Amino acid sequence: MGAEIVVDGSRYLNFAGSCYLGLGGVHEILEAGARTLRATGAGYQLSRHFGLVSAALQDVESEGARFFATESALFLTTGYHFGFAAVAALRDRFSVIFFDELAHYSLREAIAASGLPRHTFHHLDAGHLAELLSRHCTPRALPLIVTDGMYSTCGEIAPLDQLASVLEPYGGRLLVDESHSFGVLGEHGRGASEHHSIAAATALIGGSLSKAFGAVGALVPANASEVAALQATPVYRGAAVGLPAAAAMCAQSLRYVRAHPELLQRLRDNTAYLKAGLRRLGLEVGATVAPVAAFALGSRQSMRSLQQRLLAEGIWVLHSDYIGAGPDGVMRCGIFADHTRLHLDRLLDSLRRCL
Repeated sequence: MGAEIVVDGSRYLNFAGSCYLGLGGVHEILEAGARTLRATGAGYQLSRHFGLVSAALQDVESEGARFFATESALFLTTGYHFGFAAVAALRDRFSVIFFDELAHYSLREAIAASGLPRHTFHHLDAGHLAELLSRHCTPRALPLIVTDGMYSTCGEIAPLDQLASVLEPYGGRLLVDESHSFGVLGEHGRGASEHHSIAAATALIGGSLSKAFGAVGALVPANASEVAALQATPVYRGAAVGLPAAAAMCAQSLRYVRAHPELLQRLRDNTAYLKAGLRRLGLEVGATVAPVAAFALGSRQSMRSLQQRLLAEGIWVLHSDYIGAGPDGVMRCGIFADHTRLHLDRLLDSLRRCL
């Protein structure tokens, strides 16, 4: 997945998906996976509970701690496991959970599995969270606040600073799924928590590396005691640790991004350019640095028709009905670092003709 893809033998300019840093075809990352695959085979790596840890697993967790400037890190097979592992590790420390109404499926399922009392606050609404906390938190009831860092469908950035401020009097903690914000938000690409300058003591963060970092796996950067607690959860002990080649590609991707800070700047330049162009066309898109531009256009049928007209011009834009899109869906443009100015202008020109 990248700025250009081939589908059924035809080449398309691609604005679908979430490969924000455009790393899907980087030679060094692919070669790291190929070398490890040849060395270790196609099977999964043994869990550390067997007393064995693959070199690839050690490497990705070391690189993860280095990238996120944390004491330690834990590698997971998939970002979907983050919520389950994190909520299980924290369950005994908290009395009640409050979560954004548009939190990802994985977070909502993990919260339901916890068995703790739970309450939903309005999307991105710290004021509503404050009301719920005052209503449902007894003096000894420590709350856990759960949210995505960046919402994948429309690219909203969670107001973690406001949520943390509301939470502070209650002594609780934030749990933030950074799957779509890792690599793209914050000065160093460490996510929405860095974007809002949230201290590690205030939030436990984690999420997929398959978006911006372009490799299959997930990471939880944390201190050593929290990593140990995550390792003891059933989801970590019971699930396969993953393919060593996948861990090797994740490690190499983290190194590559650290060595190429221009990728993040290019992504932000592309994001600002495309969003400004879309607004000139009269389309309402978010003004944040999130590399997602989503807009609604009349009915569901009108957006499906627009998608087909763009496809006929060799451009793939997603008509999304994913979380938060509403009943008619939205047109979602994912913006990538490997999009050129010509790519962006081509989309804008096609939209100008099709709208």
